[in-house]
Amino acid sequence: MSLATVQLDADLQRLGKTPALLKRKWSRMTASPFAFLRGASALWAEVMRREPALLRGIPGTGTLVGDLHLENIGTFRTARGVALHVNDFDETFEGPWCFDVVRLLTSLLLARPELGCTGLEVLRLAEAVLEGHAAGVAGAAVRLPASLARVLAAASLKTDGKLLAKRLAGPDQLIRDDKTPPAPAALGNQVKRVVVEWAQATKQPAVTLVDFTRRVAGTGSLGVERLLVLIRIGEVSRLLEIKEVRGSSFSSAPADAPALRAAWVKCLPRAPLEVAAATLGTVPVIVRPLFGSDEKLSADDFDRAALPQAMKALGMMAGEVHRRGARKPAAWSDQHRALVMQRAAHVAGLHEQAFVDFCRGVDGALSP
Repeated sequence: MSLATVQLDADLQRLGKTPALLKRKWSRMTASPFAFLRGASALWAEVMRREPALLRGIPGTGTLVGDLHLENIGTFRTARGVALHVNDFDETFEGPWCFDVVRLLTSLLLARPELGCTGLEVLRLAEAVLEGHAAGVAGAAVRLPASLARVLAAASLKTDGKLLAKRLAGPDQLIRDDKTPPAPAALGNQVKRVVVEWAQATKQPAVTLVDFTRRVAGTGSLGVERLLVLIRIGEVSRLLEIKEVRGSSFSSAPADAPALRAAWVKCLPRAPLEVAAATLGTVPVIVRPLFGSDEKLSADDFDRAALPQAMKALGMMAGEVHRRGARKPAAWSDQHRALVMQRAAHVAGLHEQAFVDFCRGVDGALSP
């Protein structure tokens, strides 16, 4: 079975009963090889299964991000202000560090057109990622280059009020549209219980559920239960997201919302504010407040003139995650780094070919 077929079958299994979401996912994935990577977790898992040597011979194990790529970095509110770091641990599991770093480097190689780089330039950027990872593992604090510091500063100025205004159709009603479609009313009691669990876990005063909708966002997470919730604490209206925890595509461990939250707390220098684990009926979920400062980086956000510094910072973030979640200290030699780079180049090539095959496979479904 081709790698593209593996991904097509996985998408059909997850989204076949929701054609609109399936079409949305496939449309996003056909934009570029980099966009394809972001939605092709089944393909990635199959590559690792077929070629286990990709994960051998490189020291370092512990808690992983699991879906580390250029756009899995962003700003988020913490107890001490706004931070810019890895902001998505949905695929976290325990494994070898090289899994994360190969994936980050693969995303960099595939995003060369989005970044506007030559082949030689992207190789230098990969070296910067590896240099940053080594520094992060060794304990160096992440230093944001001026370009990313500006992103952080701009996010810090965004208010929760403006975010709320964009989501409301009226004082007590969320907008219903293609990104926030209606949710079944039957979920109401389950959502109320989740809100109570969140309030208890985060030590909030009495919280009132006002309204909720489904939330359609991302690429790889399409098909996961995701709700946007309007609550009121006293006289203050706030937004929460309830998101299903499905566990890693690369691990046999069951979905575990408390473990996911624990990974955030353990692996980041400052964890996202007021995140809690709960259960929606029988489904494990993560509940987090949405703030105006929350932003995901896109490849377009990187200042081309400062790409080496930005890529080193991303590598340091990955290294910091690995150091904080490590089972035991480890360091990579020049030979280890060369092997990781070779493996990323190999996997990037597999994705390039699979991308073409995938586009052929979905052409009929996406044609007008």
